[in-house]
Amino acid sequence: MQRILLILLLLTWSQFSFAQNSSNEALANDFLKNGDFEKAAKLYEQLYNSSGSETSYNNLLFCQLKLKQFDKAEKLAQHQIKKSSKSLSYMVDLGNIYRQSGNNNKAKEQFNSVLNNLPAEMFAISEISNKFYSIAEYDYAIQAFKKGRQLIGNETMFTFELTRLYTIKQDKITLIEELLNQVKINPAFITSTKTLLAGTLEDKKDFEMFRTILQKRLNKDSENMELAELQVWLFLQQKDYNSSLSQAISYDKKFDEDGQRVLSVGQACINNDEYDIAIKAFSYLVSKGNKSPLYQQGRIELLTARNKKITAGNFKQKDLLELEEDYKSLLQEFGTSSETVFAIRELANLQAYQLNKPNDAIALLEEAIKLPRLSFSVQAQCKLDLGDLYILTGDVWEATLIYGQVDKALRDNPLGQEARFRNAQLSYFNGDFDWAKAQLDVLKASTSQLFANDALNLSLVINDNLGPDSTNAPLKMYAKAELLIFQNKTDNALAKLDSIDILYPNNSLNDDILMAKAKIYIKKGQTEKAVNPLTEICEKYSYDVWADDALFMLADLYENKLHQPAKAQTLYEQLITKFPGSLYVIEARKHFRILRGDVVN
Repeated sequence: MQRILLILLLLTWSQFSFAQNSSNEALANDFLKNGDFEKAAKLYEQLYNSSGSETSYNNLLFCQLKLKQFDKAEKLAQHQIKKSSKSLSYMVDLGNIYRQSGNNNKAKEQFNSVLNNLPAEMFAISEISNKFYSIAEYDYAIQAFKKGRQLIGNETMFTFELTRLYTIKQDKITLIEELLNQVKINPAFITSTKTLLAGTLEDKKDFEMFRTILQKRLNKDSENMELAELQVWLFLQQKDYNSSLSQAISYDKKFDEDGQRVLSVGQACINNDEYDIAIKAFSYLVSKGNKSPLYQQGRIELLTARNKKITAGNFKQKDLLELEEDYKSLLQEFGTSSETVFAIRELANLQAYQLNKPNDAIALLEEAIKLPRLSFSVQAQCKLDLGDLYILTGDVWEATLIYGQVDKALRDNPLGQEARFRNAQLSYFNGDFDWAKAQLDVLKASTSQLFANDALNLSLVINDNLGPDSTNAPLKMYAKAELLIFQNKTDNALAKLDSIDILYPNNSLNDDILMAKAKIYIKKGQTEKAVNPLTEICEKYSYDVWADDALFMLADLYENKLHQPAKAQTLYEQLITKFPGSLYVIEARKHFRILRGDVVN
């Protein structure tokens, strides 16, 4: 009986002690958060004496250092070193105490002792290095990781940790050398290297430094394909597309590659409107012959580049007809399949919007939709294209049905949201403004920022221009003009826009009309004509829905078409400062930094 009572008494005391410790710990944590280190230290000391836990030790040491109680802190760390079989981490603490108390020699002696006694264990090395990192002893952290590599016999370990430390120290040269060493040891590290370099190289000086270091490596190791890949990547980052392609082709021949590097350069050129260079890249792939694994893709990409070049500039009917025949030739050679569906879509677009052959285009897309092994997303894209062509031919009912099919099949997918937007836009074209606005207001909360912004803009156009007149004649005329733009009937659209002011003077659509005209001029390649309406929006309607759109479009024109970087930089800066919540701010900031010389991208 006495034994049972003793056990119950011990259990009760244990529970009481645990509850007391928990209470003290909570109170100590509150004191610590509030900066009352003296009261916190007293409680943590009690907790440490009773439990010896790692948490109470770390918090007590922190408080003692804040209170500059260096003697107490030294005794605490020494006690922890003696009671622990793995004492290196606590030796770093002791060195930190010496450093903070001004005894730098003893601190260095302690830190060096830690390095000299590192075990050949990955987790132990990481723990010690991170301990050095936590007290801002970055050089010792680097030394610990590098010595750890030697002890374990693996020079690929701790790369990300070391690059982080070199970044903190702003030691970009050593960081670059580290990355190039890793690429040489482990070629699969090439993708990570590009990512890390993209976050490290910030301005022209950085890129030139990297170019110099990389070239020295290539001079010594000219057969290293990863170094060659980085050189091609570097030229792309600097927008030196000619040099990038030249090197890509040179290395493709030298290493007898399959053309993948050249393909990547060509695609980058298309994305940056460098169509002539892209055409050279894809022509090279085609010249490798139909036995080459990228021959078919090269043919398709070559047509895409030619298509974009022709339709972006002042083209002749002869150019369009030749391009159409080349698409047909490609489909005759490779057949209509899931592999050539992208070319089918491009041909349909060319026929419908440039060659006035909408029925031929519709037939192509209807065939494409039925192709076997076509993914849901590609089929949906073909259906959206087809819906647009039905609008082009005036078959509104069919357009509504096919948009509805995509919406139903891909309800929570961006393509489904796009289908919903197009249906709402179609109702807007037809003058059914109330229903269109109801759908657009739902889409304003879309997960796709692009459609949310488009929906918001169109909703505001409707809301701002619905008048007391039940006919809403000016808005209906404007919607019809936008339909004509959609149908690529730009001259008719301009005439319709001009007639709104004549028939309905003092209407509320002035800024909307200006934006519509600017889009027409840009679509027609008449850049200088687009400048005036965009500038007028910025100056006279800076408070309205199109202000940030106009600023961004204008800046883009000055940067990429009119080649006036200083003017573009000013406009990007205006957008960033005047419209901090705009969808375009992130992109504007990126372009602004590039134009200012902060970044090469």
